[in-house]
Amino acid sequence: MLRRRFSAVIVFVTLTLVYFVAGKLGLKLAFLQASASPVWPPAGIALGALLVLGYRTWPAIFVGAFLVNVTTTGNIPTSVAIGAGNTLEAICGAWLVNRFASGMRVFDHSQDVFRFGFATVASTVISPTIGVTSLALAGFVDWAKYGAVWVTWWLGDATGDLIFAPVVILWAIGPPPRWSSKKALEVGLLLLLLVALGEAVFGGWFPVNATNYPIAFICGPVVIWMAFRLSQRETATGIFIVSAIAIWGTLQNFGPFVMETQNQSLLILQSSTAVLTITAMALAAGMAERRRAEATLERQKSLVESANRTKDNFLAMLSHELRTPLTPVVLALETLQKQWQQNEEAGSTLEMIRRNIDVESHLIDDLLDVTRISKGKLELSLVTLDAHAEVCNVVEMCQAEAEAKKIRIQVDLRAADHHVAADEARFQQIIWNLLKNAIKFSRKTDEIMISSTNESRHQLTISVQDNGIGIAPDAIDRIFDPFEQGEPFLKQRFGGLGLGLAISKSLAQAHGASLIAKSDGINRGATFSLSIRTVPPSQEAAGLSEKQPQLSARTFRILLVDDHADTCAVLQKLLVARGHRVTATHDMHSALDRAQRDHFDLIISDLGLPDGSGTELMTRLGATSRIPGIAMSGFGTNADMEKSLAAGFSEHLVKPITMEKLEVAIQAVMTS
Repeated sequence: MLRRRFSAVIVFVTLTLVYFVAGKLGLKLAFLQASASPVWPPAGIALGALLVLGYRTWPAIFVGAFLVNVTTTGNIPTSVAIGAGNTLEAICGAWLVNRFASGMRVFDHSQDVFRFGFATVASTVISPTIGVTSLALAGFVDWAKYGAVWVTWWLGDATGDLIFAPVVILWAIGPPPRWSSKKALEVGLLLLLLVALGEAVFGGWFPVNATNYPIAFICGPVVIWMAFRLSQRETATGIFIVSAIAIWGTLQNFGPFVMETQNQSLLILQSSTAVLTITAMALAAGMAERRRAEATLERQKSLVESANRTKDNFLAMLSHELRTPLTPVVLALETLQKQWQQNEEAGSTLEMIRRNIDVESHLIDDLLDVTRISKGKLELSLVTLDAHAEVCNVVEMCQAEAEAKKIRIQVDLRAADHHVAADEARFQQIIWNLLKNAIKFSRKTDEIMISSTNESRHQLTISVQDNGIGIAPDAIDRIFDPFEQGEPFLKQRFGGLGLGLAISKSLAQAHGASLIAKSDGINRGATFSLSIRTVPPSQEAAGLSEKQPQLSARTFRILLVDDHADTCAVLQKLLVARGHRVTATHDMHSALDRAQRDHFDLIISDLGLPDGSGTELMTRLGATSRIPGIAMSGFGTNADMEKSLAAGFSEHLVKPITMEKLEVAIQAVMTS
């Protein structure tokens, strides 16, 4: 408590002394009347103190104002009146700024700077009215000069608030400057330039300084530059320096503001400085707002990028975790289908299981494709394709699902020009999504027509038309948006992620093609049309099927590494059934140990292992032997594949893996 009282006393005494000294200096410029100065720093000091320290400091202002006036002119009653007027003016100004202009944060926003200007102009009416009236009543001011003295007093207080209060407030509430060396150099050069220009205008260096030549404007651009480049505090400080130099020079009869009397000169000078202050501080506040907005956007951008990375990592991990358990299911399914070939009921059930596994795989692929497309990481391998052949392949893949709903798929491929440059897998994906969409939203016993035409030269249009539930007019424009399925009830009724059409649209655009949807409304069917440029047929593509390598009957010693027990067991069983000699391990160190003790022709390894990774395993094996490898992973991005190849793997298979794909990969690796 004693310490708090002692601190309050120190603040009181310090503020009183500062006010008194500033007041005595200000009254040295009182040329019209001893108590009325056109330059009155105490007004800004008082306003700044009340805003920073609070209203409780008003007694220090009153005592300081009383002492200034009682030691200058007038008597005790007039000094009390003037002290009361100065104190009331400061309190009123602080209240207006706190109420309407954000208080101490007044210079954070440009609109608050203008409110600050209005508050100071309005509140400074109080002190000259009380002060000049009390002096006139006591006989110290001639009533004939009342107006001139009042204007001088008021303008001195107003400019004192505008010029000195910002310096007090900004240096009091702001943290110490933490400039980089580059920023410190810029601040130093600007302040040096400001001083040099101020001296050039008001220092009497040139003959024009003594002839009222209008060159004061040359300081303006530097002040504006400070407002744009630096903070409000540096801007206010720069204006204060210019104001001090200008007052000194004007009193020496230098500069463009020299008038008939020194009082008139200072009035014109202070008016000009007040306008410059409002303009520069508003600009500085506006630039500060912009910098804060940019910083906020940058933080938001970082958060969004971080969220995107988290989402991508999540989807990649989700893909891996979902695909890994599908692999043993797919492999076991192949075994069962071979064992139950003659049993029609079992074969139908197993085929149903395969179809649903395919659906799961496509859902996983769709999630990853959305990420790749949104990040611009979709890569296409363009070759010349027979579009009709690709359409027929897709129809064959979807035939079983259509038959399950008793839907007939009519194929009418009449286009004469039907070769295109496309990525085969992605082109089939577009057609597959369109046909699956038509089957999904068609009723039982409906008919789907898939056709091709050449509507113009070198243009192929493939259309998928159904008679299903159709598309509402207001949904047609958003039907290709991700996760969109038109009406909300459709998602509940038909399920799905709503990604197929969005991915197809993006894939079409990546091929330089267009995909549009048409519908006459609800329950009136829909037509999706893919238009793509055609190319001349390639002889290489025409004979491709004849050049496909036949799988050899060679067998190999294989080191199989996978920590998923079911996948490892089923794969080992199927590889052994094909004549290969297989050694299975479940972690990297066991695999390294077996590779050192035995000779293997090939390593097939999962990339995610409990004590390391498949890429680390392949790198360490490559340092001692040149054993070829096939990577298996639930991660299937281009970056994952490139990382596998860089580690020494010859092939990268994405789970779920079929034995057909694995056998093709084994033969490709061992015959290369």
